[in-house]
Amino acid sequence: MKKEKIILGIETSCDDTSLSLFKNSSHIDTITSTSSLEHEKYGGIIPEIAARKHEEVINDVFLNLLKKNNVKPKQITHIAYTAFPGLAGSLHVGKMFAKTLSFLLQNKLVPIDHMNGHAFSYAIDEVEKISFPLLSLVISGGNTILYLYSSCKKRKIINQTTDDAIGECLDKIGRVLGFSYPGGIELDKNFDKEKSNFKTIKQLPDDTNFSFSGIKSFATNFVNKNKEFDKIEIGSSCLKWCMQSIINKLKYYSQKFNVHNIAVGGGVAANSLLKKMCEENNLHVYFTKREFCGDNATMIGFYASLIL
Repeated sequence: MKKEKIILGIETSCDDTSLSLFKNSSHIDTITSTSSLEHEKYGGIIPEIAARKHEEVINDVFLNLLKKNNVKPKQITHIAYTAFPGLAGSLHVGKMFAKTLSFLLQNKLVPIDHMNGHAFSYAIDEVEKISFPLLSLVISGGNTILYLYSSCKKRKIINQTTDDAIGECLDKIGRVLGFSYPGGIELDKNFDKEKSNFKTIKQLPDDTNFSFSGIKSFATNFVNKNKEFDKIEIGSSCLKWCMQSIINKLKYYSQKFNVHNIAVGGGVAANSLLKKMCEENNLHVYFTKREFCGDNATMIGFYASLIL
């Protein structure tokens, strides 16, 4: 009989201080404190503010999580934390908190690449969905990476962006067009199919790397050259271009590697147009639930449970 594992997950890669608890692979609870409102007035994340807020709240989040779920510190067997990638200062806060707890509680420390967390977040609460080979696309403000997994621990990168990540690109286009922050979410909310066919730029060949600097430059140059324009038309057309690029790559690589299991995680996985376009292109894709799309400790604890 396997010994019961109580896993504490810690995620502090950006502006959210998030901690979770798992019993083996079963999610107990997650508590997240965000500093997003403090960054909104700047139109983006300020690393120093994010790191400072993590320091202020992480211990309270930890204590509240344990109290709420009637878990004693000594019951925790493993501490999984986001080791990379992310903002250096924010990551440092989570790492030092995890290391200190591990030393005090004498339990196992588990550093996690949070890209793996995103890649398997589609299966949180539904572990039976995991099978291999798996094509997993992680799309967020900072990453656009397509992985091919042969197991939970073995992966290879088969495509990634050469410049901007898709989320970063959409936020910048939204800002240029005058939408509020975060621009990518506003573009999705205001998408108009009837206005989405404005001529932008050509799609890149399917076998090339992701690249979003071209469509970002198109939007920026168009706005600078034209005093009057329909921002819904330009925004919808640029959003459609970006999502078509994703669709093209998923179709190409699923056929190339004969993979039928496709997952999409990360913040942009919540995009409603992407989901609709996958359906229209007969792509069977597991999308991460909206509550787990952003950086969160649930995916960190869950991935840790898969590899322990």
